[in-house]
Amino acid sequence: MIPRSIRLLACAMLAVLGSVGSALAHPHVWVTMQTQVMYGPDGMVTGLKQDWTFDEAFTAFALQGLERNKDGTYPDKVLKPLAEVNVTSLKEYGYFVKAKNATAKLAFKDPVDYYLTYENEALTLHFILPLVKPIPSKGTMSFDIYDPTYFVSFSFADKDPVALAGAPSGCSSQVIVPNQPQTMQLSESFFTDLTSSSTYGAQFANKVTVRCP
Repeated sequence: MIPRSIRLLACAMLAVLGSVGSALAHPHVWVTMQTQVMYGPDGMVTGLKQDWTFDEAFTAFALQGLERNKDGTYPDKVLKPLAEVNVTSLKEYGYFVKAKNATAKLAFKDPVDYYLTYENEALTLHFILPLVKPIPSKGTMSFDIYDPTYFVSFSFADKDPVALAGAPSGCSSQVIVPNQPQTMQLSESFFTDLTSSSTYGAQFANKVTVRCP
């Protein structure tokens, strides 16, 4: 029998991916994020570091019934498997990130250094998405962050939304925040039929453009 804690974790991530609760309006989950574009010592772009803070309602759902420490925090034996479920379940969705430079789409490896923290009644998922192959920083590249099914709504943090970690001198970034079209006229069956390959959520993409001389 699957332990109850694991079943709860799996159910939580299925909710994020829109597989349960389909009778509710979209989106269901709200994430506030910070993104770091990472550079190696040689100035090559090596990947992205993502920090996603989930809304309090989803946090409460994800942690429902799980063991807490006496001080109200959660032990590693709770947070580690929950982080594992998060990153494993998000693989099909490309970790909600699409990237490209002037010549090609950029491919990522599976996340590394992933973990969860719990603070101010909210879970934050931290993970690094390494590029399959580091690329030169010169020129322009862009990153779109969105859920193709619009089950999850992303927005950048007000403070330090994007950082260029170890970037060569002269690099700059720009954040483009999407308009929020009305979705009330769409039927729930429309959202139920959306998949990881759907393009509907692209209109809600938060975009980061990076330029280096």
